[in-house]
Amino acid sequence: MKDYLNTIKLSKELKVAVAIVAFVGLFCGVNYFFGFILPLYLITILVATVLAFKYPQAGLYAIIFLTFIFERFFTLVPIVLGKSEYKLYPIDVIFAAVLFGIIFQIILGKIQFKLAKIDWLLVVFGVFSLVYFFVSIVFANGEIQLAFSSAKNYAFYSLFYFATYLLIDNRQHMKELLVVLFSSAIGILWFVFYGILVRHGLWSDFTPLSTDGIRTLAFTHGYYLCMAIIAGLVYVAYKSDLVSKLLLIVMPLWLIGIVGSMMRHLWISIFVAIIFVIILFARNARKRLRTHAKNYSIVVLMFLVLVFYGATLFPRSSAYNAISNGFGMITNRITSVTNTTGDESIVWRSAVWQQAGKEYLQNPLLGIGFGKKVSVEIGSYHDFVEVRNMHNSFLVVLVQMGILGIGLFGLFVGKLGWKVFVAKIDDEDFQIAAKISLGILVFQLTAFMFQPYLEANLLGIFFWINLGILRRICENVTE
Repeated sequence: MKDYLNTIKLSKELKVAVAIVAFVGLFCGVNYFFGFILPLYLITILVATVLAFKYPQAGLYAIIFLTFIFERFFTLVPIVLGKSEYKLYPIDVIFAAVLFGIIFQIILGKIQFKLAKIDWLLVVFGVFSLVYFFVSIVFANGEIQLAFSSAKNYAFYSLFYFATYLLIDNRQHMKELLVVLFSSAIGILWFVFYGILVRHGLWSDFTPLSTDGIRTLAFTHGYYLCMAIIAGLVYVAYKSDLVSKLLLIVMPLWLIGIVGSMMRHLWISIFVAIIFVIILFARNARKRLRTHAKNYSIVVLMFLVLVFYGATLFPRSSAYNAISNGFGMITNRITSVTNTTGDESIVWRSAVWQQAGKEYLQNPLLGIGFGKKVSVEIGSYHDFVEVRNMHNSFLVVLVQMGILGIGLFGLFVGKLGWKVFVAKIDDEDFQIAAKISLGILVFQLTAFMFQPYLEANLLGIFFWINLGILRRICENVTE
């Protein structure tokens, strides 16, 4: 098959997904500019919920797109009634509708579902999380809101794994999911251009810099673009169609956005993932990729020559100063990685991890439970830091749930990833899907060492969605 995505037609599910995005997007936009309006919320979310229940696959597509574009203004917006806030977010309502829609279709016999051995590992992990929630608040004095948030992220949002596996059940659906991914990432280009023009990324203040400089793109949008670049890299390495030509144009713009996010761990993680994916490529794919790389090199060289020439002609221009300052900030950001004593974020992480480690060693097998904080002192700085927010998802699971929790989690992810990695895949379509998912998995696992990804729904859901894709691939390959 020469064309992979060019043959995709606007299916009913994609059309319904557009409708859901339109309704929920209207609420998110109005809520951002004017605040929470209950009647609008009820109307838009009710329509979206009904559509997601009837067409759960469309609901999944819509959740991905809405999270890519609106991030926390879709995933973390509470219901406001008077002076009270109820943390039932739009993503929760729509995802619940998707789950009930799946259950309804299972009852009708439209979806066949039987738990495999590997699925039971995640089921046990989810049940383990719920048990930890009750034990933490009843016996371990955990703060109920923090404990509930941890349990929700591990038990509820992990159901995206099963939802994705059941809904993306053939190659056509996989192609549609890839269309949704690329379309969502193209939508983020607006934020990239906005940040460059204004010299300040929209919603980038939620993650302040520990060094001098500015973010031209929010961290979350940078994370989403990293996944899109991995998918795009695999696609252009295997396909030469209209979509690949479009990707060759937009991928450099995505890369500019990632650099502008000024997130060092994203730079490290995407580099590791790209190297891993290139190693997986067959000879023809590497050859095609080298050709693209040479073409890019020529364009970049021409651009640098023009910039250098312009700088010599107008050394005091605002454009020259902006470029010079930009390169200076990026260089400073890169070199700051080695500054283990002067960089605030590195020092903070080190102190929090050490203190959390001391607490964990009191009960290595079961951990300290959910809803806990640790006391951190760094010079004049003194604070109680939530364990769930200590910027390393692996440590968070280990410290909170002990060896049993991290063991279940690691066994599930490792077994699933390894099964796809060693599988013999003859079908090119599934080769593309497997390499994209494995590349994204490596990227995510690397990034998890630097930020609380599993503890934030706007980040963690894509991990579970990707695992759901790997699970589906397992049923279409031979070992």
